[in-house]
Formats: sequence, structure tokens, C-alpha cells
Amino acid sequence: MQARISIFGGRLALAVATIAAAAAHGEINLLGTCPAEDSSAGMRIVWHSDSPSCELSCGPAGKKAMQIKSAKTKTPVEYSGRTEYWQYKAELRGLKPGTQYAYTVREPGGASVSRTFRTAARDGAFDFLWMGDVHSTPKSPDKIKSVERLLAHAEAAAANRGGLSFVLFTGDAVKHGQTYSCWKEWDRCRATREYMMAMVLGNKEYYRDEGKKRWHDKWFASARNNPENGAPGLAGTYWFLYGGVLFAGLDTLAKEGREMDEETRKSADRRQLAWLGQVVKSQKGRYRHLVVFQHYPYFKKSGPCSYGGYDFWREAFDRLGVDFALSGDEHAYVRTPPLRGGEKADAGTVYAVCPEIDSHMREPRLASGEGAVAVHDENSSSYGACLFSVDRNGMTMHYISPDGKICDSVCVKPKRRR
Repeated sequence: MQARISIFGGRLALAVATIAAAAAHGEINLLGTCPAEDSSAGMRIVWHSDSPSCELSCGPAGKKAMQIKSAKTKTPVEYSGRTEYWQYKAELRGLKPGTQYAYTVREPGGASVSRTFRTAARDGAFDFLWMGDVHSTPKSPDKIKSVERLLAHAEAAAANRGGLSFVLFTGDAVKHGQTYSCWKEWDRCRATREYMMAMVLGNKEYYRDEGKKRWHDKWFASARNNPENGAPGLAGTYWFLYGGVLFAGLDTLAKEGREMDEETRKSADRRQLAWLGQVVKSQKGRYRHLVVFQHYPYFKKSGPCSYGGYDFWREAFDRLGVDFALSGDEHAYVRTPPLRGGEKADAGTVYAVCPEIDSHMREPRLASGEGAVAVHDENSSSYGACLFSVDRNGMTMHYISPDGKICDSVCVKPKRRR
């Protein structure tokens, strides 16, 4: 069971956000912020440590904070390079909307690591960055440099609108999910240290370190602390609210997982379809926009996409009023016009594929795609990310190049929801 503690009223001073040298007791790894169901009033924290007695403190940035209780588990799953550790989880509740927070984890031996996050403002205006397919590994440190460069462009673009609020990630953060050094490489990225990171897992999070077969979601689940409100048996699925937007994360790899529960694996898509409908129904009246995010793309034989899934999901997305259906895996930017019933429609769903984030530095070349695709990036060596701006008038997605140029934009207006 995870700790659910309000952080107000405490007197413990929050340390300056620095990383102290690890003491003999060990080190703190994979410390990060995950969304809570209502991210205007809560957040979820996760980290790994050698120590069974870490302390977590949290409070508004620059102000006093209090110590927070957390729940710990001894080695929920073994990694290659990390076969023994303590996993810690905590859920913060009673937070102030639209506020920057800082938190610190300390070990008895003196090691200290700090992070920050921002809660959603009540007015529903915010910006977030969408990324995917970094494949982080210590053998390729330039990948994280590419993430930092795009993050800086997004921060500059969002500065006059109150700044960047969080980062959404559609899978393949690491090169191999089982390899702990890949997760530690991802952990040194500023995007994971200064922002809430809402992630779903890709095929690489399912990989062992010696091959490309899909195994299970346990490595991803151990590295994250997402809301426990997903489809039955699928730890990679969850939903959360942020500033009037309902986000639902799907797991498109579960049916390929060799060590997943067989019943869950065979019915993974149907479980998620039913679950998504239940989530939307339960949150009626609490959101203006609906975003679904997953790893595999929805279209095949359209531009660079090759997997598909549109025919399975489109009726539900049309009925539920999905505004953006985001995906990754293909390493090239793709997006459709709003579609409903397979045709262009103002009140339809925009389907998009996130470009790869790698060590390449080339500019994208945009061209007309095939079939339903409105725009796609023909340069397979380019990379980029997408900045979303949300307010009461709509939700706009901008494709950002490595040099910070806006190469493509699309806006979706709020739908009339029944």
C-alpha cells in the first residue's frame, strides 16, 4: 500500500536542490515525479535505494516543507546490473494548484537527491512537451543532449505563457528495460528531474538486455509510480487529469509479452477498450479535452507507419470524443487532420506519431503523406518533439525541430460532450 499524506502544515526545511555525493550506505536512483489522478492537488513519487530507511520531504519551492511517509518494497523485480534494492513510493495529496514544488530524498549515510514538479492550475491553461523514442544508454550520451536541447526550445516557447508544466512520453525511453544502466542514463536527463513525467512503455521497456523479444512490464512498473487505476492486469495503463485535460495511457505491447499473464495478454486490447470507456464515463464533466497516448502507431501503409490499430480503436475514439491520439515507435513525425469515421471532420481526432529523439542534428523535411496522413517527415535521420499549448479556446500541437523552429501546427477546439 502506498502512503497518502497531505504535505501541508509541516516544519521541516527543504534542502537546496543539489545531488550530494553518495555515502557508503549506497545511492538514490530513478527518483522522479509521476502524475496523480488529479494533478492539480496531488503527485506521485518513486525512487530506488540501497537503504531501507530513506526520508522524503516536500514543500512549495523556496518555502518550508515537511517529512512525508513512503511505502517501500524489497526488489520487486531484478534488473541486469541491479539485483537488490528498495523501491519507494509515495503519493502527495492536498497540494496547491498551479504551484511549483520541490522535494528531497535523503539516506542515513548522507546521500541526498532533489527534484521539482508543478501542479496543474485551476484555470486550465498550460503547456506540455511530448517526446518519444530516446533509447537511452550510457554508450550514447548524445541522446540525452538531444533531449536537453529540445526541452530548452520548449521552455523558451512556453515562457510567455507561464512556462512548461510537464513532459508526456510515448515509450522507448531506454534501450533495454531490464538493463539498469539504461534507466540510470535516462535518470540524468533534466526532463525527469525538473518536471512530472507521464510515461507509457514501448517495446524497448519490454526488452531483456540480450535481445529484442518482449517479456513483461515489471521493469517499467518498478521504475514508475503511475496511478493504480489502469485496465485489469496491465500495469502500463493509467489515466490522470491535468488542467481540464483527461489523459489515458495505453499499453500496446502487452499482447506480445512472453511472461505476461496469458489471459491478460490475449485480451489486452479488449480490456483496454472497455476500460477507456469506463474512465471517460466516470470523469464526465471534469475535462474539456481527451488525449490517448500509446507506443505503437494507429496506421499502416500510410507514410512511415507500419503497425496499425486504427480500425480497432476508431469507433470508440469517435464515440468518446478523443481529441489527440498520440503514438511513437516509427521515429518520424506523422499527423493526420482531424478524422471521424475515416474522413476529415472538424470535430474528429488528430492521430500523430512522435519523431525520434536521437543524436542526429538534421532538420526535418515535411511532405504530403499517403492515405489519411496530412503531414509526415521524410527525413528518417531527423529528430524533434511536440509542444502542446492548452487554454479554454482549444488545444494546439506544434512540431519543434532541433533548431527550435515550428515546422507544423494543428489546433483542436473543445468538443460538445454529452
